[in-house]
Amino acid sequence: MHGPLVKGTGKRRKAYLIAILDDHSRFITHGEFFSSEKLESWLQVFRQALLTRGLPRKLYVDNGAAFRSRHLERICASLGIALIHSRPYTPQGRGKIERFFRTVRSRFISRLDDQPDTLAQLNERFQHWLETDYLHRVHSVTAMTPFNRFAAHLEMIREAPADLTDHFRKEVRRRVSKDRVVTIDGRLFEAPVQLIGERVTLLFNDDRPERVEIFCKGQSCGLLRPVDLVVNTLVKRTKNGGEEMLAETSTCRPGRLPFDPSADGGGS
Repeated sequence: MHGPLVKGTGKRRKAYLIAILDDHSRFITHGEFFSSEKLESWLQVFRQALLTRGLPRKLYVDNGAAFRSRHLERICASLGIALIHSRPYTPQGRGKIERFFRTVRSRFISRLDDQPDTLAQLNERFQHWLETDYLHRVHSVTAMTPFNRFAAHLEMIREAPADLTDHFRKEVRRRVSKDRVVTIDGRLFEAPVQLIGERVTLLFNDDRPERVEIFCKGQSCGLLRPVDLVVNTLVKRTKNGGEEMLAETSTCRPGRLPFDPSADGGGS
């Protein structure tokens, strides 16, 4: 939902509300304002909803670019959630969430006394409104509050797995180079020697870019290490795929002779 303008540090920018609604109870499993409506913002809301309210069996979304991404498809498949898209040009299929957005405009945004300075302030006020007003007000259709109707069927909730963050990892595919290096957004990582020349799949999170897991032919081959450029230049690759460390030609530091008395500031 297109929300109010937020002052911020520069010129005022529009805030966007992203929310997930439980179809049965009209309970908002999570909602938050962002400065962007990109996939990254939506996935942050989705992950928080799963973490605090459990896993749904179906996820019903529209046909926006963010909801047609392979990343979202992979997340839902790994968590056992059926991803369903609404029919194009049929807005009535999204009536419940649109009705909630209308409620937000009439009962929350219209009653803001002043314009929030930051997204954090706006979200703080929004969460307070959700918890003190919307979730505990009797719904005209269900005749129950969203909170009570959701809580009445807690036995149906599937708890989020402990490794939920891993299910949200991005996936890229690469071919391991002859010097066993793979690249992600300009970052270099060392792959196992036996994977040289193989097509591999890499999984990682943007907030932990240094933690990359590599898969080959559906099997995990462990976590990768960032490339040590100095050590990598000293490795000789043999024809059979092996490696040998090259001996350094000198142990002396440049510009100084070995056993030079001047190195110690004098002496006999």
